Amino acid sequence: MANIKVCLSFDFDAVSIWVGPRGTRSPNLISRGEFGAKVGAGRMLRLLADEAIPSTWFVPGHTIDTFPEICREIADAGHEVGYHGYCHEGPTSKRPLDEERSILLRSIECIERISGRAPVGHRLPGGNLGERWTRLLLEHGFSYDSSMAPHDFATTYHRLGDVPRTDAAYEFGREVDLVILPFDWNMDDAPYFSYEPGSGRPGLRSPDEVRQIWQDEFDYLVGRVGEGVYVLTMHPQTTGKGSRMLMLERLIAHMKSVDGIEFTTLAAVAEEFRVANPLPD
Repeated sequence: MANIKVCLSFDFDAVSIWVGPRGTRSPNLISRGEFGAKVGAGRMLRLLADEAIPSTWFVPGHTIDTFPEICREIADAGHEVGYHGYCHEGPTSKRPLDEERSILLRSIECIERISGRAPVGHRLPGGNLGERWTRLLLEHGFSYDSSMAPHDFATTYHRLGDVPRTDAAYEFGREVDLVILPFDWNMDDAPYFSYEPGSGRPGLRSPDEVRQIWQDEFDYLVGRVGEGVYVLTMHPQTTGKGSRMLMLERLIAHMKSVDGIEFTTLAAVAEEFRVANPLPD
């Protein structure tokens, strides 16, 4: 019997990604984020309720401030709410440390307002998980990050103190108490589905083709690895479309046909890993 944790995660960007990093005021593009908040997220929540699946939502503070009702529905339904910036801004060394901390604290306050608790999970909305930002996450009690994938199906610890070298071997730093849960672009809906005029990305792949990729990743984990965590990342404004919702329903049905599968949150997986693999003092 397989021992597989399946984590459905949602980056609930809404309009923040368009008015923030994209810097647009185009009603055409902003309407895509509006669809995600007013239509797509509701479809996702209904499907998760029908299937009795807990999930993790990474929600920018801007989304919470702009669409508080649907964000409260997410929290009230028992789904985990994690950090995803305030207006989808990634950390950067060009920004003063106090400003970085201010963005983090403002976003934490937004999540506390709708869920009653501070987030323990984090996914970068952009940028890199550099040492300065990692230390801020540790300082504010974050349990895990889901922004990169040193392993596709295994949970690991993050490191501080890596030394990149070109004249000698790469030096790996020490592990720190920030769990890493896999994120990879082949397990994200945006590269497949998110069409942006002029971007050079086709972004209109067939839902059946994408389902086959995601299903094959799952089947490889079950049949060739046997245990681990399967993290899928979706956006309500992207997978919230009808044909893609049907694709997700079929994928969930396939997963549920396998013995030993548990749908759970990223926070639960991180805590279980930490208990089973404590770091030295």
